[in-house]
Amino acid sequence: MGSAPSDWQLGCMEMKQRGAHLLQSGQWSDCTFLVGTEPHQVVVSGHKLILAMASPVFEAMFYGGMAERNDPIPILDVQPEAFKALLEYIYTDNINICSFDKACELCYGAKKYMLPHLVKECTRYLWSDLYPRNACRAYEFARLFEENVLMEKCLQIISTNTKEVLNDSSFLEVELNTVITVFSLDHLNVDSELDLFEAAVRYAKGHDKRNLERSVSPVVDQRPSPGPSTSKDKVVNIESSAENSPVGAEGCASAADVGPAGDAPVTTAENQQTPDKGDVKEKSKIRSIIENIRFLTLTAQQFAEGPARSSLLSETEAFAVLMNILSSNSAVPMPNGFSTNRVPRKQLIGGGAQGSSNMPTFTVDTPSPVGGETACPMERMDRLERLERPANPHNPALALPAISHPHHACPLSYPRPSRFDGMRLHSAVHVPVSGMNVSAPLTGLGLAAIEPMERLGGIMGEFNKIYCQRAILQQTDCLNTSVLDCSVTFMVDKNICLLGVQVPTQAPSEESAVQGLNSAVLGGPTGYSELLYAHLLDADGARLTYTHYTSRVPYRHLLDIMFNRPVYIQRNKVYKVGIVFNKMGWYPLGTCAQQVAAESVFFNFGIGQSSDSVRDGLIRSIIFSY
Repeated sequence: MGSAPSDWQLGCMEMKQRGAHLLQSGQWSDCTFLVGTEPHQVVVSGHKLILAMASPVFEAMFYGGMAERNDPIPILDVQPEAFKALLEYIYTDNINICSFDKACELCYGAKKYMLPHLVKECTRYLWSDLYPRNACRAYEFARLFEENVLMEKCLQIISTNTKEVLNDSSFLEVELNTVITVFSLDHLNVDSELDLFEAAVRYAKGHDKRNLERSVSPVVDQRPSPGPSTSKDKVVNIESSAENSPVGAEGCASAADVGPAGDAPVTTAENQQTPDKGDVKEKSKIRSIIENIRFLTLTAQQFAEGPARSSLLSETEAFAVLMNILSSNSAVPMPNGFSTNRVPRKQLIGGGAQGSSNMPTFTVDTPSPVGGETACPMERMDRLERLERPANPHNPALALPAISHPHHACPLSYPRPSRFDGMRLHSAVHVPVSGMNVSAPLTGLGLAAIEPMERLGGIMGEFNKIYCQRAILQQTDCLNTSVLDCSVTFMVDKNICLLGVQVPTQAPSEESAVQGLNSAVLGGPTGYSELLYAHLLDADGARLTYTHYTSRVPYRHLLDIMFNRPVYIQRNKVYKVGIVFNKMGWYPLGTCAQQVAAESVFFNFGIGQSSDSVRDGLIRSIIFSY
């Protein structure tokens, strides 16, 4: 039998004290969560009403048309300590962050459950806890969640503490794209390019070591996902999947591909016979690290005694580089892709992680994960939007006068136009800066002459939206009981500007149909409140743009979901659109056409392996301009 009431309420003077008591005691809890992964899973109790008051995701989970009935509710992608800290914030408004790692984990949970104030506080903590040892990881976090100001600060720390960053053991664990970004910076505090080359050698060794460890680890049983339904009347019960995981696993070069000294991956006769596509791709990206090293700034002796002896370079490549070091008019061309820059890196004096905020400004040309090329100019414009960028003496058109910003000066920056020759727009490109829309027209030869700031308002306009509609070949209904993931890979034959996607809304259930009829008779609202997340990824899984959508929508309707910003994509490259539906209910799942022509642009859907596109019939149209 339960004990007598303790009248605990009498000792609580504030709401947060009452919430803390309910959270700690579990009194009156009406839901439980199974948080984390085995063997570290924990069961956490909660209160549906309190959770729904704080988060629209929890509201949809508990009070939606198809409320969550699992008990306990599995939360596999959030660490137990981070989830407990998230609940502490919801119940008491207290934000308990004690480490860099916990801040990252808590911020992910806050993003997932749409708690913007908590996201802001986590980012603020990361800002205050930046050091050379974690600057690269913080940069990756900021890039993943598009926290531009934090990303800028990380690059500043890397630029002013380069040798400390490169020599820290954590550098061996960062992503390949991050290393490429670091090696492409124009401002780095290094004695010479030898510092970068030695770091590349260490990274290649660490990369291969991780691959060797993975090759000897037990193989995890992976069940193939069921194929598409062929029955028109068949009902599919959809459970949550790992499709919306924020971070993808990154492959490594094969241990068999490492040279005798372990300096770098090389190709052998055995592995050349049966190459692994992922392995070749990873070695190609490691190669792009070397291509960003400015060998021509070294002396002949420095190069001959160092890089020329490494297996990272072939004898032919080493000879070509050496000939170009000795003579700027050498008849032997530099190896394909290698840097021909003879200007040493600029050094930033002082600053550091705890230095003055008046740090010198610098230009950052962040490469795309796709082949080292900038696959998405609008992404670069958004990333560089808040960077203080001085006028470029070699190309004045790449810089604009500074715009007033509540935090710091923020000029508009534009990407190199030559990579997108032949692209045209019906109107202007919009770049949001400090709450205002500023635009600049594109021409077939790239960016037109930049107008003065006072004249930019006169060339604003709207994109001409074009719909690539996918014909429905067969349609079934699927029941979303938790989180419904869908995605489709695609490729286009022309450079286009992608604006958004079109998805269907739910089909009404018998209960919702009766409620809708009663609402129509009484003059009340009809339909339901949709809650979804959409994003665009490149071929390496890097997120190019995204959006959260929540609004009341009618049943059996096609819904336009516009991304937070337009993104330019290149022809003959693979991209992936993903949608995560958080609203329980029935969705019309269709089998759609895989080849579609929209005006003069040809779309090819379902590129890659069958697992790359999941329930792609829920993505009915691609909205674009060109």
